[in-house]
Amino acid sequence: MSPIFFSHAATGWLALLGLALPLAIYLWNRRPGRVVRVGSVRWLETAANQRLRSLKPEQLLLFLLRSAVLGLLALALAEPAQRLPPPPRRGQVLLAPGITAAALAPVRDVLDSLRRRGYELRQLAERRPLSAPVGWAAIGLGDTTQAPARLRVDSVFAPAPNLWHTVQLAADSLPGRPLVVVASLDLASFRGTRVALPAAVRWLPLPPADSSRWPVAAWQPHPDSLVVLVAAGTEAAIAYRQVRLRRPAVGQPLPGSWGSSEIRLTAPRELVVTVNGRRRPLPLLTRAPRWQLSYDAAHAASARVLTAALRALVPVLPLRPRLVSGPALPATSDSLDWLFWLRDAPLPARWANAPGLQTWQEAPTGAKGPAIWFRPAGSGSALAVARLDTVSPAGAATLWPTAAGRPLLSWQAPGRYRLHTRLDAAWSRLADSPELPALLLPLLLPPTPPAFQPDSRLISLAQLHGPAGTADTEVSAPPAGPTRPLAPWLVLGAGLLFGLERLLAARRPARPVSTANPLSS
Repeated sequence: MSPIFFSHAATGWLALLGLALPLAIYLWNRRPGRVVRVGSVRWLETAANQRLRSLKPEQLLLFLLRSAVLGLLALALAEPAQRLPPPPRRGQVLLAPGITAAALAPVRDVLDSLRRRGYELRQLAERRPLSAPVGWAAIGLGDTTQAPARLRVDSVFAPAPNLWHTVQLAADSLPGRPLVVVASLDLASFRGTRVALPAAVRWLPLPPADSSRWPVAAWQPHPDSLVVLVAAGTEAAIAYRQVRLRRPAVGQPLPGSWGSSEIRLTAPRELVVTVNGRRRPLPLLTRAPRWQLSYDAAHAASARVLTAALRALVPVLPLRPRLVSGPALPATSDSLDWLFWLRDAPLPARWANAPGLQTWQEAPTGAKGPAIWFRPAGSGSALAVARLDTVSPAGAATLWPTAAGRPLLSWQAPGRYRLHTRLDAAWSRLADSPELPALLLPLLLPPTPPAFQPDSRLISLAQLHGPAGTADTEVSAPPAGPTRPLAPWLVLGAGLLFGLERLLAARRPARPVSTANPLSS
């Protein structure tokens, strides 16, 4: 039986004192008087004393009804409620964004086992973390006789979600329920520091694709030829390779093997990459990029590190960029693609408002923020940052987050990059990191949609199940079941008993009236 508790027990106990009222009426309710013929007042007084001594209870049913009415009302004032058993907590299978039904073929048997155990199927998204339950028929499981609801798949490249944040929001929306997250372990989907997730969250990783090659950029060195920069990713690193081929006609696909992608020349200076039905443009450049690095004496150490990192990237690019590095200011007539402004002086308006120009600035000399750590994506070691500029421009997006979530590199439209530290060894250990060129390469490649992140490296399983705060170790109490108030039913029962009491009271026999003189002899 479900337990019953009282919200106002003290009020109910006080209301039970009202039972004294029907008890008093019951005890002092005398029978109708009997005619006693006596010859003297002395005998009349004796008969009255005997009648008081022989007082007997009457109308027992009325007393019980009146007591029951008051008792029910007293219980109603105590506001009793019945604790119902909690509903069964159904497990949830959460599909990461962009997962199609065909991609679930390797884990189909596991999903079917979860379906038979009563799990529901949902989809995750960046803006709306949790969708409504989706029928299992959408992935070909369960009852497929009905029209299956299709999975939500974007027709264009959507931003790669941060699964740390998305799964955390989904776990907060479904507290206490077992969650199974079906996702690919691409490193691009796990940005920033791992958050503390409940112990009920389990991961079902999808196996990586057979081919992890994808096109990154394209150049046209000659009118009849193309050079495509192709990236191949593994769990350890990303390798880039140049592929030279003959320029096809407009509307024709590019010959060659591009992994799971297809490249088609849709305009004289634009390529379109299609992957699993999703499309993104790939600009086709016709000239070598032009970079210039201008620095002052305070930023000379950072300039040397940055120049070395940029020159390390030159062999990777199909077209060798023109790099000018020195303390001289850029000429106003130069048509630059990148300007690295390593000076304390503000960026001149001539370059700040130049269309299509990407700029790079670093922390000023007066920055003395707290020491912090930065772990590059896919790196096993963290880099110490001794000084950090905590001032961030309004509306800037964080590209390189620190361990505490502060921006180390921020980006502001249309193309303003700001490093909140310096590459100087006195400021940070970025200069000692062999991954600095790899961190700069995605920024220096031709502009692509912000949603596309060319990184197919996989996160290790140890990072998914490793300790992260107290949320993985604390055992949450089971949620309490719903309650059902009983006060309305008690009031209804009291009303019915009161009506029955009035009916019985109206049918009581009338008292006999005596015409004899009780004092006659």
